[in-house]
Amino acid sequence: ENIRPVTRNGSINLQPAWSQDGTKLAFTSYRRGNPDLYLADLIRGKTRPLSARPGINSGAAFHPNDQLLALTLSNRGDSDIYTVSANGRDSKRITRSSGIDVSPTWSPDGSRIAFASERSGGVQIYTMDANGGSAQRLTFDGNHNTDPAWSPRDGRIAYVSRDGRFDVFTIGTDGAGRVRITEDMGNNEDPTWSPDGRYLAFSSTRTGASHIWMSTADGIHQKQITKGGGGYSNPSWSPP
Repeated sequence: ENIRPVTRNGSINLQPAWSQDGTKLAFTSYRRGNPDLYLADLIRGKTRPLSARPGINSGAAFHPNDQLLALTLSNRGDSDIYTVSANGRDSKRITRSSGIDVSPTWSPDGSRIAFASERSGGVQIYTMDANGGSAQRLTFDGNHNTDPAWSPRDGRIAYVSRDGRFDVFTIGTDGAGRVRITEDMGNNEDPTWSPDGRYLAFSSTRTGASHIWMSTADGIHQKQITKGGGGYSNPSWSPP
């Protein structure tokens, strides 16, 4: 209920990410042709560019202190993970592998980042210290695992794996305890955790059109959230 538009620019706007204080949304927009990162101030009702470097500026995630964001940039060729300050300055490159590195997500204490990478062949989920350095591979099942989302509570990471179709899984940060959330229910993507870590929201095509669904963290109970003709994707759960 109570759907309210944040953007009205007549362009493609996607991958919203809430600030930790719930007053801002970072998102990628093609309003100027290039996929640039913008910041919407929900209190003042104003939107400003945050990163408009050549190439991709996408997949932003706020650090727990709201003073830093991780995002994907491709201004040097391959897509890599960078951090930028909340004013869009002071960019720092933190991955340097061959192949793409995308979709960063912070640990609850801001000390680590999980991301998707094709450095080992296929796309897998990795974790690393937030200042860069060596990365540890987390997923080994399948050859296309992406869209990680770090739980705010219990040290688990939700992600999407392609097993014929796209499905949502969770896994412990030690690589153990893999749990399948969806199966044989269309394509399921873009997982996002509730602030208490008890639920996941994600997009699903199980009824034909893409809608937002909610599931308990064990996958047992699931329900559709959005209504109408569909076309819903990229959910981002707000802070409390």
